[in-house]
Amino acid sequence: MKYIIVLIIFLLSLGSVFSQDLELYHRSMDDRLIMPELPKDITLGEFQILSRDIKLMDMAAAIAFPGYISFKAQENKVAYISIILRSIGYIGSAYELYRYHEDGVFKFYSSESDRNIIYATAGILITSYFLDWLYGKTELEKKQEAIRYKYRQELMRLGDK
Repeated sequence: MKYIIVLIIFLLSLGSVFSQDLELYHRSMDDRLIMPELPKDITLGEFQILSRDIKLMDMAAAIAFPGYISFKAQENKVAYISIILRSIGYIGSAYELYRYHEDGVFKFYSSESDRNIIYATAGILITSYFLDWLYGKTELEKKQEAIRYKYRQELMRLGDK
């Protein structure tokens, strides 16, 4: 009965978790560029870059999907590096977990090398997440600024109408 109640509460709260995207900080102005018309020379890739934001749900998705934010920022090389680093971290964690539960017996390895492997894999997992998140976010913002700078004269002219 206890498990059924926990399952019902979990299912009811699941909808509210994914119902909206939360911002970590308040913004005084919207980052999306409001344009009455699009510049004639803008490409689809540039338009897609301008319309992307990194939000809290993207940060949460980057935990489960390595390289998510870098792919969103169209930085494929860094995204694949993040995937490789995260895979190395998962392999190291699985190795230590396998050794920890060897032969169905709960053993504790306290040697210095085992602790170093655990610290290294945890460090790799955490740094690959922050690499993906911070690098992807800064590169996306740089690309958005470069596109806005490229079309600044035409956007200013379109805004005067």
